[in-house]
Amino acid sequence: MSDTNDSVAGGRAPDPKGAPDAEGALDPRWGQPSPLHDPRILAHFRGRPSDVLITTAPKAGTTWMQQILHQLRSGGDPHFRSIYEVVPWLERPRRDKDWRAVLEEYETLPEPRIFKTHCTYPQTPDSDRVRIVLSSRDPRDCCVSFYHHLQAMTPQARRRSGIPEPRSFDEYFERWLAFGAWFRNVQSWWPHIEDDNVLWLRYENMKRDLAGTLERISSFLGWPLPAARREKILEYCSFEWMKAHADRFTRFPEDEAPSFRPGGFIRKGEVGDYRNLLTPEQEARILEKARAMLPPDCLAFLGLPA
Repeated sequence: MSDTNDSVAGGRAPDPKGAPDAEGALDPRWGQPSPLHDPRILAHFRGRPSDVLITTAPKAGTTWMQQILHQLRSGGDPHFRSIYEVVPWLERPRRDKDWRAVLEEYETLPEPRIFKTHCTYPQTPDSDRVRIVLSSRDPRDCCVSFYHHLQAMTPQARRRSGIPEPRSFDEYFERWLAFGAWFRNVQSWWPHIEDDNVLWLRYENMKRDLAGTLERISSFLGWPLPAARREKILEYCSFEWMKAHADRFTRFPEDEAPSFRPGGFIRKGEVGDYRNLLTPEQEARILEKARAMLPPDCLAFLGLPA
């Protein structure tokens, strides 16, 4: 796992807007280039007040939230080809165009624009201007879910992403814990949970009450949820519908083939599935790191033991 997606590099203090300096160099806040992260896109992106950014750590309900927001915005759309055509991954480089062309494409998208990102708060462009919908998930479930995510990738997709296939779960666990994307993401956003432009949802509550989740998002964004379309939107956002149409969520627009093996990407979506793979010692280490990096009120909000 390359430490580029959500880390803030050291060095000089960032410009308030994070713009390139006089020499054209990028502020280190935007991170380093990788197959899944182009800091030039982040540095030059200009958000709009109507924009919505889905901001999550990996495997914390990101794709589900892309689908939910697209369905709310469209009033129910079962015909899209790829979720990334209607809800782009903001910082992801494209193999078929350079970063300038990517930003030009973003400018042509109709409002309200929706983007997915895995950036931390400091790395999210115009985080005080756009609207943020953030979902978090138990780090133990995120850890196990991401392991299965990597195993389900096709060899071609894994090579393009620069992500090695884990040789064992134990090896993977050590890298996941040391990399710490989940912990950095939550730590960076927690001070902003009460910001007017931030809606923070928990994956576990979304699973328990999808209808209530749609109502909360609709109210936060001011997007009407017509009663006549509500049941269809609920259907299109269900685990069953998404799993039956998994190819819509596993294919980037420029790709001919999905990036995941059949049945691998949308796997279970269960709460507490970590118990089937984590050892007690591994679970304890995750909770220990969470306690070291997050304040007690954040742990309580997330349903983690203090």
